[in-house]
Amino acid sequence: MLREDERAGRLPAPHRASEVNPYARWVHEHPAVLLAEPTPALLRERLAGAAGALVVDLGCGSGNYLLAQAQRDPTARYVGFELRFKRLVKAARKLERAGVTCVWLLRERAERLADYFAPGSLRCVSVLFPDPWPRRSDWNKRLVSVAFLQSLERLLEPGGCFRLKTDHSGYFLHVLGLLPQVTGLRLTAFHNDHHRHAAGRGEVRTEFELLFKSQAKPVYSLVLQRPAPPAG
Repeated sequence: MLREDERAGRLPAPHRASEVNPYARWVHEHPAVLLAEPTPALLRERLAGAAGALVVDLGCGSGNYLLAQAQRDPTARYVGFELRFKRLVKAARKLERAGVTCVWLLRERAERLADYFAPGSLRCVSVLFPDPWPRRSDWNKRLVSVAFLQSLERLLEPGGCFRLKTDHSGYFLHVLGLLPQVTGLRLTAFHNDHHRHAAGRGEVRTEFELLFKSQAKPVYSLVLQRPAPPAG
């Protein structure tokens, strides 16, 4: 079928080299670890061949955090959500070079988390240094909302947790303000300056966190947990 510009006898204007993103093509070159066109059914198929706790990183960037976590505990299964082509390709290449086989990357929006996982199936969900959308008119674009936290109540397994880190105090206060509306998650950790706290030592840190630490900028963090049922 002819395109509209071809029927009109016009040829499309050539793309400038600067407008072509080669990573848009390269995301398809790593099918073992990167699902460039994911569906819930396709992810279930991949996960079915492995066992272990399910850990999800929303906005996984270039994969350093997921890679380090998988190397520390290869018995778990890890899924990273990311939209940017370049970051996904970099993450896939790192995983392949390291020979890591328990991590799957999705080119998908974090807001679609609940479409991919069954209730009570997730051990941990991380949102590390999300876009803070600082302008008031953009606050509705922030990932962490009441609806998002309520979905975590259903998705986390008993005892499972949600971890948030941000360098933006306004975003942190925004999330804290949502907690009274979410009854199924308990605040178990809270730090206004994560790097000064002993809990931050020895843990895996993202590229953004290392950058903010080098600049002596505070990092705000919290952990929410779905309570486990009483023993017995």
